[in-house]
Amino acid sequence: MKSSLGDRQRIQHIREAIDHIENFTDGIDFESYMNNFQLRLALVKLLEIVGEAAAALSEDLKQEFSEIEWITLKAVRNILVHEYFGISYDIIWTSIQKDIPPLKEKIESLIAIKFSDGIE
Repeated sequence: MKSSLGDRQRIQHIREAIDHIENFTDGIDFESYMNNFQLRLALVKLLEIVGEAAAALSEDLKQEFSEIEWITLKAVRNILVHEYFGISYDIIWTSIQKDIPPLKEKIESLIAIKFSDGIE
């Protein structure tokens, strides 16, 4: 099933996951985040989706947009999936606050350049 999806769909999945991360954390502070187990699990799952979609992109696309840290996105996904009992929710929160906004900008730029007709 993985191979049936192309780069357009995978980039769409990344953008949608980022949108959900932003929506879920809008107006939420660290304490509220830490006190909401369901939110923490949802955010971890969304980060897994970002990493899984990034890993499945074509090498051509990853090379063309090498300013995006595709390997890091995949590595984060692997840690979240395989080291689930060792997840540091502090690090997840910091990463969401610090790394998601620039990633979104890069993904939006990629979409504008590569998929000028847009992604639904």
